[in-house]
Amino acid sequence: MAASHGWELIDAERKRELIAAICDDAVPRGPLHVELDLTDRCNVACYFCNQQDVRTRQQLPLDRIAELLDELVAGGLRSVRLSGGGDPLFHREILDVLDALTARGVVIDNLTTNGALLGPEIARCLVANGCREVIFSLNAADAADYHRMMAVKPGTFDRVCENVRHLAAVRAAGEGDGNGNGSRPRLPLIVVQFLIDRENLARIPDMYRLGASLHADRLTISPVLEIPRDRIAADVLLGAGDGELIRPHLEQVLAWDRGAELLQLTFPYQEWNGILRQARFKAAGRLDLPLAPAGSFRERDGQCFFGYYTATIRGNGDLYPCCMLMHPDYQPLGNALSGSFADHWRGPAFTRLRAEMRELLLRGGRMFYRPARFRTLGRQCVEAHQCALKNMYFRHDEQFYADLGRALDAKRAAEVRWLGSPRQLARAAEILAFRIYHGLRVRAAALCSRLIATLRGFRPRRPHRLPAPP
Repeated sequence: MAASHGWELIDAERKRELIAAICDDAVPRGPLHVELDLTDRCNVACYFCNQQDVRTRQQLPLDRIAELLDELVAGGLRSVRLSGGGDPLFHREILDVLDALTARGVVIDNLTTNGALLGPEIARCLVANGCREVIFSLNAADAADYHRMMAVKPGTFDRVCENVRHLAAVRAAGEGDGNGNGSRPRLPLIVVQFLIDRENLARIPDMYRLGASLHADRLTISPVLEIPRDRIAADVLLGAGDGELIRPHLEQVLAWDRGAELLQLTFPYQEWNGILRQARFKAAGRLDLPLAPAGSFRERDGQCFFGYYTATIRGNGDLYPCCMLMHPDYQPLGNALSGSFADHWRGPAFTRLRAEMRELLLRGGRMFYRPARFRTLGRQCVEAHQCALKNMYFRHDEQFYADLGRALDAKRAAEVRWLGSPRQLARAAEILAFRIYHGLRVRAAALCSRLIATLRGFRPRRPHRLPAPP
């Protein structure tokens, strides 16, 4: 995996500083990673996009981007992700932005794009500047389904496919050191992303064939998790209990993928990941999963810590914890076009964000979500298996989660107590209530499953008929 939300670029000392900031309720020096959503402009209207409802025609001015980068680099910034409320390639000065990042030693960890504007000049620039990963949000296996999901002009699907192939060709031409030694790495890694719902889950094999034909390095397939603003009927979504629907298709593509290893699959639903392990074992005799958590990782330590590590800057300057919270109902944490970034990073909104994240970490995620209670975190931040970002990038780091677990356990012993201050007591009481509530839910779900199975297996006997009288 080339991109890691910048995590692979962070040294052990900065990771220890991050843990100390979490445990000591302190402000870290500055974000180590930033998502720059350069522009709100886009050419598609994906039904699942949470950001199109805040879309404008604005973009971050190039001079302000340069000022922000100078300040952020001084605070420890190592990498950026270029994504968008719109598509980053719709920024009118995108080539200058790429050069500004490279000139300051900032790694382009990831560029996420629909790929419609990733033409030859941008392809050459990405390869020359050492971009680590490009994710093409292709999402569909053919032009018809692409239009259903993204509402695009005719011809866009074919153009994007050609742009993927061209980037692979430009990268191949730039490999090696000129002496045939092949010393330069294969960067950027090319990832083609597909999304599934009830209408296209049977196309998983077609998605695999298409992705392989595009010369991608990795293929991802994920379920659509939400439909903002009830844009279409919610029953098109696949839920945690629908894993059996995708099992035969998973088994087929995993059998094809044996040896090629293009698939990079991990799902937000643990039920699906169990099916994935079984399908992987059947197809390839392996139980391991890409991006599998480290042995030191524990679910109770797996809450989000983005408020200590990163931030998202939108095309109009608005600041967010991450792209997942960029929607009309969310109050931005400030605006990067006014004041210094440090003023916002140390200001009341980011401070509250870190306080809410710290409470979740102290309680091991065992908190009940209420909008009035969480003013900077959304439901997907609090409730389990609702955010895909929690399932990747960090959890494979053995040393980090060993250190974080020990530090949090020490803080929990001091700050989550039955005998102590009212706040310490409240934490302990909520954890107990959460365990009881979810224990009852699990038992109720199991009882319902048994009842349904019994009813499905029930066959009423035919009534006994007496013989007809002679």
